Amino acid sequence: MTAGAIPRSAAHHSGRRSKARPVVRPLLIFILAVTIAFFAVIYSRISLDRTAFELQLLDREIAVQEERHWDLRAEHARLQTPDRITQRAAELGLVYPDDRRAIEVTGVESVIGGPEDRWMDLRALFVEQP
Repeated sequence: MTAGAIPRSAAHHSGRRSKARPVVRPLLIFILAVTIAFFAVIYSRISLDRTAFELQLLDREIAVQEERHWDLRAEHARLQTPDRITQRAAELGLVYPDDRRAIEVTGVESVIGGPEDRWMDLRALFVEQP
């Protein structure tokens, strides 16, 4: 007695298909991991580009504010010139008096030693440092 040949469809089902299934699962996991890594790289680049645009806008704003700062300093210097202040005071009617009169107010002590002695208490505070 001899054994007959195994039909082709039965040989195909015997074990080959069960070996092919485990190979597909790691391949799908690898493809999923590569896809996630790809999108993570794209997201990080977008994030870096967004930050670069924000820094560029801040640099422009800093330049504008620095220009404004220097313009204000120039205007401040122009406004505090003695000639301008004298002219503006004259326009407002502020002039130096022709004669000077001393006015004594009762109940107020006069400074005994001159203008320098009134700062003695303040000097004593600065000299006595721990």
